[in-house]
Amino acid sequence: MPSIRHRSAMFAAAFALAAGFAGGAVAQRNCSICTGVYDHCMAQPDASEYECVLEHNRCAKSLGCPFKPQT
Repeated sequence: MPSIRHRSAMFAAAFALAAGFAGGAVAQRNCSICTGVYDHCMAQPDASEYECVLEHNRCAKSLGCPFKPQT
């Protein structure tokens, strides 16, 4: 019969794994917000790709998402 300590360790490991998967899913959704910021910016009649990339990267920095390269 497993000890209480063993069960607690297994529960903690399972919880950490589930939290990691949930955190990854949330991060992906949040990063799509930054892509939406970029797309919205580029859809404006006087859009500047440079300025839109800057807006995307500000969003990405605050959420911990990958940056778009600046050209």
